[in-house]
Amino acid sequence: MRLLINPFRAEAWYGEKLLPVLGLIQIADRKGIYGVDLPEHVVMGTRDLDDYPYAPSAEARDAMFTAHTDFPEPIVLLSVIGAMTKNLRLSTGVLLAALRPAALLAKQLATLDVLTNGRVEMSIGTGWQKIEYDAEGIPWEGRFGRLFETAEACRLLWTQAPASFQGKHVAFEDIYCMPFPVQPGGPPLMFGLAPSDLNIERMAKWADGWTPLGMPPSVVGQALDRIKRRMEELGRDPTKFRLRLNPDPVIRDGRLDVDATLAGIPDLAKIGCTDVSVFISAFCSGPDDFEPFLDKYLAYGEQPKG
Repeated sequence: MRLLINPFRAEAWYGEKLLPVLGLIQIADRKGIYGVDLPEHVVMGTRDLDDYPYAPSAEARDAMFTAHTDFPEPIVLLSVIGAMTKNLRLSTGVLLAALRPAALLAKQLATLDVLTNGRVEMSIGTGWQKIEYDAEGIPWEGRFGRLFETAEACRLLWTQAPASFQGKHVAFEDIYCMPFPVQPGGPPLMFGLAPSDLNIERMAKWADGWTPLGMPPSVVGQALDRIKRRMEELGRDPTKFRLRLNPDPVIRDGRLDVDATLAGIPDLAKIGCTDVSVFISAFCSGPDDFEPFLDKYLAYGEQPKG
């Protein structure tokens, strides 16, 4: 099992200062944590989040963020983390790739992969806020098509020069986007999507993994079986497909039971989970708890590198 940490909201321990959190990430790197997993919102709206049909549940929002919560830009932050660490894999959960020009995203991730000697892997998606698309002048309609064309275009630009691509949302002809990433074929691309029939087909065709959020394990396991069966039909190797999950929280007396929650990690492996990520701000009450927590967490998986 690959073990990742998500430092979101840990800056609250330091008076909302982000730089001290990087010291915690360096500790995780030294102790052998596989990777870091960053969330993203480009902007947040002032309207009631309950107005959004695709928003997380009220309980999840109240636990993690408000419209005023800081969301540092993840590629910039991963660049700094990459410079301060040696082995940690650099990931997201999820990067809103449909909000980025494909050629620019390909260049950013390839550059980061080169500078970190091949440590980049992305979970990408569309997000749930229309207002983020409005703020960038990008149509909300067609976002899923734009997402998958962006992923296809990135992989093409990571492997061919000159490269040409003609899609509905992304198009270019005979362009060079150098340097190529260190990783052959480019960084792994996982997708943070709901398991609709269409998304299952898309992930079976194009994804290196799946990063669902807030879904019952039984639903995830059934959808994963469908993805892998379809991968076999398409001639792809399903054994290489990754599944990243958060452990189901065990709440006792109104608080997270850390030991009981971590004890559920082996059950996730039974449904095909290969990667686990935890929000350290949920598992630790402050920075003094961080290293003792890592020691407990690391007992639940070997940390494959590369």
